[in-house]
Amino acid sequence: MEKASRGPSLGRALDGLREPMAPKDALLLAMALTLLRHEAESEESDEWGHGTRARDAWGTLATGGWWRDPYELPHIIRSGLDAWESRHVRLENLPQLADVRAHQLVPLIEWVTASPDPVTLFEECLRHTQTTGRGGNYYTPPDIAHLLIELMEPRSGESVYDPVCGSGGFLLQAHEYVEAVDGNPHLGLYGQDVSRTAVQTAAMNLSVHGAEARLQGPSSTLVDDRFPDQTFDVVVANPPFNQSGWDDRESRYHDPRWRYGPPPAGNANFAWAQHVVSKMSRTSSGRGAILLPTGAASGAKAGERDIRVRMLEDDVLSCVVELPAGLVPHVRNPVSLWLFTRSKESHRYWGSIDRSGQLLLVDARETALTVGRGRRAVPMEARERIAAAFAAWRGAEGAGPYEDVPGWCRSVSLQEIAERKHDVLPSHHVGASIAETEEVSGEGRIADLTDELYELFAKSHRLEEELRDLLGKL
Repeated sequence: MEKASRGPSLGRALDGLREPMAPKDALLLAMALTLLRHEAESEESDEWGHGTRARDAWGTLATGGWWRDPYELPHIIRSGLDAWESRHVRLENLPQLADVRAHQLVPLIEWVTASPDPVTLFEECLRHTQTTGRGGNYYTPPDIAHLLIELMEPRSGESVYDPVCGSGGFLLQAHEYVEAVDGNPHLGLYGQDVSRTAVQTAAMNLSVHGAEARLQGPSSTLVDDRFPDQTFDVVVANPPFNQSGWDDRESRYHDPRWRYGPPPAGNANFAWAQHVVSKMSRTSSGRGAILLPTGAASGAKAGERDIRVRMLEDDVLSCVVELPAGLVPHVRNPVSLWLFTRSKESHRYWGSIDRSGQLLLVDARETALTVGRGRRAVPMEARERIAAAFAAWRGAEGAGPYEDVPGWCRSVSLQEIAERKHDVLPSHHVGASIAETEEVSGEGRIADLTDELYELFAKSHRLEEELRDLLGKL
């Protein structure tokens, strides 16, 4: 995607604010300025031909009209975004800029002004969260969002819900997916998050991309579901892995969402999985997807295994895709993608093949490519292959015939799964792992070590920033 072609880079623009401002505050300011520019360029003049508040505010910033009194800058930004905040969420965390000098802000304003496309600017801000260590936990990489939404296939007129929406990546991808298919998407988008910054970021992200959503928070979905009486056609989630201490109200003993058993207090993986299933529409259209650590597919801990067993016996799990390590920021371990559906019988939301009592397992561990320092991604070809296998298995319209492919995918009966202690990890079913059948090349080993080194560099940078913040508060 095109980046800003003139002016400073985002990194250099933020470096100028490092002394007076924490990195997360500087990023939020960059996002707010990008949103202000988008609002200014999107709004029309009023009936008398006068500019709107957003246009007037952005004009003041872009032409340098704030230089004489830089302390007015927060008021200018807030005034320009007043109408937007009344429709969405209030940006309560905007920095006050009391200790920032005018010359320190100029590079950031020039960066926002330089690019012809505010969408590009905002996406660059989101990518930057991966290297700061602050906010990276609410950023889902685009390749993962693409894959998950391609497998869910949302349709115009449906509702899509993300209980841990972060920056809104899944909701935005659903909007863009339907827009590409139907041209004029009509989706009900819903999200909630425990982080105030995440809710604000999601609202800004969706607005800059021309999408609208109903967002709730900051509040933990697991203990305070803000959509308690609603179900949705599509439910998607990338929750925090192995989350402990989530049940401060001991809700796991009496919450109706836990129909497969009370989730362990020390690990919320199967609380999130059950929440996804509970929020799926009761009709045949109900479907969901969640990213989980690979261990959830084969773990033998009693509480977690019992929930997995009951989910399988209820036949709501349709597919598990084992993904490579290093795809999700700050999560080094491999991840797996679990797909759920209300009905695997033949119907228009599913396909022509009745797969009741069966499960599709896909081993995609070896599909990742290195795309940057410490970053790996699932390329388009691999995503298309995964989606094609799932579509063929279901008998989706336009899909080819399905065949098991040793080492890649296999359709397994629930009876066989039960005989293997309800282990649903694909690499345990589709054939020998790559490590057992191929010698790892020296080049591949170097690539892995390089990824680990870059990750250590990033961690060192995050620790340095946190130490600077702590010292600044003394």
